[in-house]
Amino acid sequence: MNMKTNHFMNSLKALILGGMIIIATACQEDIPVSGLSLDKETAIVSVGATVVILPVVDPVDATNDNVLWSSDDVTVATVADGVVTGVALGTVAITAASAENPALTATCEVIVVPSTGQVINISGDITADTKWYAQAKYMMSGFVYVKNNAVLTIEPGTVIKGVANTKAALIIERGSKIMAAGTADKPIVFTSDKPVGQRNSGDWGGLVICGKAQTNKHDNGAGVGIAEGGILSEYGGTDNNDNSGVLQYVRIEFPGIPLTSTANSEINGLTLYAVGSATVIDHIQVSFSGDDSFEWFGGSVNARYIVAFRGLDDDFDTDNGFSGKVQFAYGQRDPNKSDQSGSNGFESDNDADGSLLTPVTSPLFSNVTIYGPLTVTGTLPAGHMFQKSMHLRRGTMTSIYNSVFVGYPEGLQIDGQKGNSPTRADANELQIENSVLAGMTVNYVERTGTVSTPYTVAQHTAYFQSASRNNVDNMTVSDVIGASLINLTSPDLLPAPGSPLLTGASFTNPRLTDSFFTAVTFRGAFGTTNWTSGWCNWDPQNTVY
Repeated sequence: MNMKTNHFMNSLKALILGGMIIIATACQEDIPVSGLSLDKETAIVSVGATVVILPVVDPVDATNDNVLWSSDDVTVATVADGVVTGVALGTVAITAASAENPALTATCEVIVVPSTGQVINISGDITADTKWYAQAKYMMSGFVYVKNNAVLTIEPGTVIKGVANTKAALIIERGSKIMAAGTADKPIVFTSDKPVGQRNSGDWGGLVICGKAQTNKHDNGAGVGIAEGGILSEYGGTDNNDNSGVLQYVRIEFPGIPLTSTANSEINGLTLYAVGSATVIDHIQVSFSGDDSFEWFGGSVNARYIVAFRGLDDDFDTDNGFSGKVQFAYGQRDPNKSDQSGSNGFESDNDADGSLLTPVTSPLFSNVTIYGPLTVTGTLPAGHMFQKSMHLRRGTMTSIYNSVFVGYPEGLQIDGQKGNSPTRADANELQIENSVLAGMTVNYVERTGTVSTPYTVAQHTAYFQSASRNNVDNMTVSDVIGASLINLTSPDLLPAPGSPLLTGASFTNPRLTDSFFTAVTFRGAFGTTNWTSGWCNWDPQNTVY
């Protein structure tokens, strides 16, 4: 055949083959979409950032694999072709629907979190579960109530600043919880909003937790109290095992303000109103409080590894039926900071009237170190208001074991002006054992004036020096801390090798056989391990947050 014939035959073959393909394609049926899913069920995106969600169409060779996207709240996040953009904090459902069959859908829950450094202003009530994130900066104004059984979760490393002059305070009401589980390398910090060098005690309010455990307050019916100073939250109940959440590795800096002009209306660094024993509290430092560093009003919550640093009023104040247990606590005073009401290491009342109301204030403290102002300076400033390392009064049954009290003008006063604390001491209900008074100007103080139950210096001495109690009251400041006074911005906390404080503790008292207590050999808060390392801050005035 010639070339023209070949060309014709090839063209004819191609035409026939093309026709066959067209016929085959025309006869093939569309492959429908039978299922739709997404490559993730949940996703997290920051405000202003994006995250991609990929659709998975079944079968993979479906004829129409197009997907339609939607957001159930475009004020929180938007979506286009599977690209989700965070708009504002919150949770949103991103839905993909088959373009061929809109009844086939798949949803991804997207949580929009703060962008790094984003400033978030907090005020008013928190009535639903809420999370605060470490990458944001939280500015808290006024009373912020967590209520309606809401749970506030705070990430490790989060910083929350109380705005000055607003009486900022975080208040956890009965039934609600705070879940603030910091870590040694990422503590949670509540602090002042003022810049470096301008912070002061009482820049903001503090942290308040109200629980359902027992108290002897009866402000609103039997066993129900109302929080001081206009907070007005109720506290108390019958559940000593109540759970208000978790506080671990938390610093509270520059809190503590008077809320009104009337007496007993202050807010402390950490105020615990009838908090129950299922609540977890450990590794807490309260620094530069304008009132008490820690105060318990009833309740049965336990605590370990707590620090009261350079506060104005009392380090550890217990009232209104508190019955919890505390081990490993350190209080350090600044000689230039004392309160007009009188500053003490321990202050404890059954109630303001010294009544016999129950439950009686009866906490158990073990392994406490209280360093008074004379551990920092040999001479106190004129006009100071430092008083006692321990002021136990008004019917309290507070008991203290294996502890060390150093460098106050006055050591111990079991005060019977109101109530029967001296009687409780002589009945061995109020116990102080295996403990040390060191470097006091005077060891014991008698309450003078009109006194319901007198207790003389001689009675104090006989009580504390009783051989059965194994106490020591003749050590000096240097016997405890060595030749150098305490450096407030870098305190040396461990007893020196060979120190008498490294021995002498005892846990044979039946009250101390509870599984809460760790039996150690040393007296005071520290043995050979400094448990404040890494998470405490001894110079928050100069820390950039």
